[in-house]
Amino acid sequence: MKETRKKILIVNKFLFPNGGSETYIFELGRQLEKMGHEVQYFGMEHEGRIVGNRVESYTSDINFHEKGIKKILYPFKIIYSIEAQKKIRQVLDDFGPDVVHLNNFNFQITPSIIYEVRRWEKKAGKKILLIYTAHDYQWVCPNHMLKIPAKNELCFQCQGKNFSCCIKNKCIHNSKIRSILGTLEAELYLFLKTYNKVDCIICPSNFMKEKLSVNPLLAGKLVVLYNFIDKVKDTNNEVQDYVLFFGRYSEEKGVNTLLKVCDSLPDVSFVFAGGGPLKEKISRHNNIKDMGFLEGEKLKTVISNSRFVVFP
Repeated sequence: MKETRKKILIVNKFLFPNGGSETYIFELGRQLEKMGHEVQYFGMEHEGRIVGNRVESYTSDINFHEKGIKKILYPFKIIYSIEAQKKIRQVLDDFGPDVVHLNNFNFQITPSIIYEVRRWEKKAGKKILLIYTAHDYQWVCPNHMLKIPAKNELCFQCQGKNFSCCIKNKCIHNSKIRSILGTLEAELYLFLKTYNKVDCIICPSNFMKEKLSVNPLLAGKLVVLYNFIDKVKDTNNEVQDYVLFFGRYSEEKGVNTLLKVCDSLPDVSFVFAGGGPLKEKISRHNNIKDMGFLEGEKLKTVISNSRFVVFP
């Protein structure tokens, strides 16, 4: 039976190469287009943006680590974004998608877009399938990592229903203010049952499904679908004696643990391919060669030439 061509709007806060979720949406979008579907994207504007939508409608870039007067308004923007609501409406009016595929959107874009999709759906008289791919534990843990960063301890205290421990442990950037805001965001959307408006939640692992299922509103909507990867073909190049890590340079990806391994094996050569907040820390190790962010054939070559590969 011939597959019906669909219009698919992929939503993610970053529309430039930034980490794993961005790699996922770019590859997914390309695959969907190969299958004959029409794909557009919605997220924040950024000078490095590589995908977009026909009406060029995006939210303004929010960087929580920058300084300046704009930061005063951030507490109001990360709970409910009127700007995101208006901007996505322009895309919906022009594109009229059959599917809206949510990815990372909390804080910078906010769940305001969920309400706008459902409002537009009623106004247009057209059913939209609203799908969410969970790249982290945001919907059951305000800091999205199931971890107390200051103590470097795994934590399951919130369990998707009582988020006050986030404030007590200062789980978001070790900041009381940010942890309060994150807790308010989590409590608000739990009270409003906002995430119940999503039709299906894709989990890339059984562990993710298990942890998200603690929220009964999510439990019946969860499916496991592993992230796909391109097959790396064997090359005629001789395998080289290095261990390769590719992914985001961040604590939640296990990079600090890997750096301890690098310290304990000073005679072993490591190659890192990626980028992130721990980049400077990686540069201090003499047995690590940082290749930066790689994709496509360059990444495939580095993978095929390595003796061992580690990825998060």
